[in-house]
Amino acid sequence: MEHGTVILRANWILPISGDPIADGEIVVQNGQIVEVRPRSDAAGNGVIDFGDAILMPGLINGHCHLEYTALRGLDDRTPFFDWIRALVELKAQCPAELWLPSALLGAAELIASGVTFVSDNTDSGVSAEVLARAGLRGRVYQEVFGIEAQPDDAAILRELSAKLDALRATLARYEATERITLGVSPHAIYTVRDSLMRAVRQYAREEGLPLSIHAAESSEEVALARSGSGSFAEMFAARKINYLHPRTPPIEYLHNAGILASDVQIVHATRAEPREMEMMARSGVSVAHCPRSNARLLTGIAPVYAMRRLGIPVVLGTDSAVSAGSLDLWEELRFAALAQRAASYSAQPSWRDWISMLTLDGAKAFGVDTQVGSLEVGKRADIVAVRTHRLAFSSMPDPYAALVLVARSEDVALTMVEGRILYRDGKFMGLDVEAARRSLSELLAQHK
Repeated sequence: MEHGTVILRANWILPISGDPIADGEIVVQNGQIVEVRPRSDAAGNGVIDFGDAILMPGLINGHCHLEYTALRGLDDRTPFFDWIRALVELKAQCPAELWLPSALLGAAELIASGVTFVSDNTDSGVSAEVLARAGLRGRVYQEVFGIEAQPDDAAILRELSAKLDALRATLARYEATERITLGVSPHAIYTVRDSLMRAVRQYAREEGLPLSIHAAESSEEVALARSGSGSFAEMFAARKINYLHPRTPPIEYLHNAGILASDVQIVHATRAEPREMEMMARSGVSVAHCPRSNARLLTGIAPVYAMRRLGIPVVLGTDSAVSAGSLDLWEELRFAALAQRAASYSAQPSWRDWISMLTLDGAKAFGVDTQVGSLEVGKRADIVAVRTHRLAFSSMPDPYAALVLVARSEDVALTMVEGRILYRDGKFMGLDVEAARRSLSELLAQHK
């Protein structure tokens, strides 16, 4: 066996781009997949045999807020408006030093559950350093806020440009510019005024940066957009904010304002209407579906079945630990699949479709499918091993169904990015999780 070669073996290999391979192995050299084949007689220190397990591409978490991990359990208000107001208050009480160890713990939680690519929306900007240090692949969307008259749009864009330059410098320092790309997130229609939303759209277009926007998430947001009524409208009136009510639902407003395009990710779309979904399909946007967060905050179940029938790409995301409770993408997957069956009275998407959403479909949505998302020769070695020895996996002939219905974070035996092992059998390689935990505990104790 060639020096530097690693061979991963298991009872099942799920290439995603092709049919499952029973009793197979993956050959990795220099961070790249060089062969996917039936089990060979090769032996040596470079062989890792997981036995009763599934080898598959690394999972793609389509939407997250890693910096909020430390706020888990501190905001249990409902409905959505009360929750997000409480989150704003919580953030204001936290020292800036909190966000880095908080995001590091979130990244560790993702790695331990088999996530190799994460799309993270960040206000503080710490995500770039965290993903780079953790060895993850991903996209970092720098958030933009501005609902009041001051500062003006030009000033906010200058601040945004400076923040993006700082993120680029961070990625360069950690030599992570190939693994991690940047984007911009004008947060939502209730936190970004109309003129700023349009200005950010133009800026992102000129800079070649993709957008991520929370939209059509709650009934309160829809009431604000449609009729200038409800909790958000009352808050704006009390704060004397002259909000421009578009008199259309949120996604239709974004369409009419020229915001929607193939480089746009809509987060949630829980309340998307049929007319809006047709606009979404025509414009080529993708959707990040975060069902546990939506359920927790009483916002409903997104019409994923209808979206997919229209050809709208859908990815799964955990959202933040403060809204979903955990960053376990397997839990998100199971909840999503079963909730869609209950809501749509359909067995579609299939179990295999759901696994594709976590892998190849997710990679396509983020434009990285030539690198990752499936186990194919020439692609980067972003690979996960999921052990299937628990009793719950017994007599499960379909590996896709087994992953959707049974798998959980604790079953992940290996997480590899670019051929580098980030996590194996409960141990992190190169990420000091305990130091981050201690740092976080000290900061929280100081600011109680």
